[in-house]
Amino acid sequence: MSDLNYEDSIQYRVVKNHEEQFSIWPVGRELPLGWESSGFDGSKQSCLEHIETVWTDMRPLSLRKQMEALKNEPPSKSKVVHSEPSGPSLIERLTEGEHDVRAVVRPEESLDALRDSIGRGFVQIEFTATQGGTTLGFPLDINQSDVSNLVEGKNLKGDIRLEGMLTLNFKKVRCIADINLLSLKGKGRLELLN
Repeated sequence: MSDLNYEDSIQYRVVKNHEEQFSIWPVGRELPLGWESSGFDGSKQSCLEHIETVWTDMRPLSLRKQMEALKNEPPSKSKVVHSEPSGPSLIERLTEGEHDVRAVVRPEESLDALRDSIGRGFVQIEFTATQGGTTLGFPLDINQSDVSNLVEGKNLKGDIRLEGMLTLNFKKVRCIADINLLSLKGKGRLELLN
């Protein structure tokens, strides 16, 4: 006997689960857990045609109920999330007054590493009082900076001034930092440029 003739002789039952999803199952075999008879038996072809007429929405029942509830209840205003931060922007905060800063030098915090950074013409300054610390890297403007205490280097005391321009949040700013050579910390600020 061919497989087609054998398959045509099997009677099937249309079954559904708790999510109102349909399938077919051979009559006489124990139904799998979570499935029940929908009350229609027949050949494989007639069961599949029956499913096509009764299963018009393929979404699971739980999803249909959830979407219906959302359609009938618009979201409350308290659930709306605003992506705009409140208060002044980072640039506005850092252009107001002086702020605690430190020179970020790598691989270790040392005057030699700071000299190397200045020699490459690129420095990093961290504004330590911002949330998580804000580190800004910028090319050193040697004409506006004063690194004479570090370059002369006899007693390595005092401060140096590091200045340079960068773009922060699509705005041109000048970073100005006065750094103490003993602690590599100091005060700094931003100036907004036109």
